[in-house]
Amino acid sequence: MDVKFNHIESLCASEPKLSNSTEAHQNPIFASSTFKFESIEEGMEIFQSQPGKHVYTRYGNPGIESVAQKIADLESFGTNYNAYGLLTSSGMAALYVALTSITESGNLLITQGNLYGGTTELLHKIITKHGIQVLILDLADEFALETALKTNEGLSKTILVETPSNPTLQCIHLKSICKLAKKYDTKIVVDNTFATPILQRPLNFGADVVIHSTTKYIHGHGLSTGGVVVCAEEKLHKKAWEIMKLVGCNSNPYDAWLINTGMKTLSLRINQQSNNAHFLAQKLQNHSKITKVNYPGLESHATHNIAKEQMHLFGAMLSFSVGSTLEDAKLFCNRLHHCSLAPSLGETDTMVLHPASMSHLKVPSEIRKQYGITDNLIRLSVGLEHPEDILADIEQSIAVI
Repeated sequence: MDVKFNHIESLCASEPKLSNSTEAHQNPIFASSTFKFESIEEGMEIFQSQPGKHVYTRYGNPGIESVAQKIADLESFGTNYNAYGLLTSSGMAALYVALTSITESGNLLITQGNLYGGTTELLHKIITKHGIQVLILDLADEFALETALKTNEGLSKTILVETPSNPTLQCIHLKSICKLAKKYDTKIVVDNTFATPILQRPLNFGADVVIHSTTKYIHGHGLSTGGVVVCAEEKLHKKAWEIMKLVGCNSNPYDAWLINTGMKTLSLRINQQSNNAHFLAQKLQNHSKITKVNYPGLESHATHNIAKEQMHLFGAMLSFSVGSTLEDAKLFCNRLHHCSLAPSLGETDTMVLHPASMSHLKVPSEIRKQYGITDNLIRLSVGLEHPEDILADIEQSIAVI
């Protein structure tokens, strides 16, 4: 029923009515912090967790939820079950929500040493303060992993996997590690940011939870910050939602809209970027001033066969060692003309990062070197430019070394 106001101030403050026959071709931005009820009875029912209804955007929002579910559908594509998505304010928020919803004080978290620097910092500075023990292992060593699972059989356990790893692109055999996890009643969380669900779907191998920084490839345009938690089971999703709601690390309607807009070209982008990266890796491995190239598409890469088995293409990330010193790396970075020197990845243009002084700065130098993150290592997020133009910029920059 339309309400007529007696005073113009009331009309100014009110929300205009939308025509019920209006259906936007693109999903609108639901820029509302709250949602109203038709009656007190409806409000009471919704607060008792009636599915599909909304109260407050920190709890849920139609636009945010639709995007989260689309990513979950991508991750579960090709399976015979539904996955459940949860959009967060960042990739780090997604990681925190995933880990704290599965683990609790007294539990054991097993992970690899070659992780994104922010992940390593979160584990040691925050997760351990929850009373969760963090054990670093070589996840490629199945004997060592099974020994750890057997030794700690009385504890609730979770394995965190990052594959391909940042920045050395090591690939972990998901089928084997998931099989071992199920044997010892252990949950698996996989960071799938580098691969995206276009190239690799960990749920298909038996993972319980998949996370992404949607800031990277899923959005892909450098305009939005976000993360996503995708759960294979509804009960895990509910636990993750509870953590997100109470911590307040939900996404917002505008970022969700941007993520969805970028996601429409995800398949086109990641396929072309992967082809560009493969071209560059093949060229760079033969360069006299590059001592090592880390790219799973190269047969020389230690985990090439694993990547070939579980990925559709080899991804758009690579790293390489230029010259032999930190000064060589600095010279290289400062001479680039077209490639952007920036602390992110997965965008349409090619981005260069120096891990030792940027993404992995907080990781002790001896740990960095143990996992191949040397002072002369350069990480390259390959964009959509013509690969020969990218190569030309890299070659002219290397020429000064």
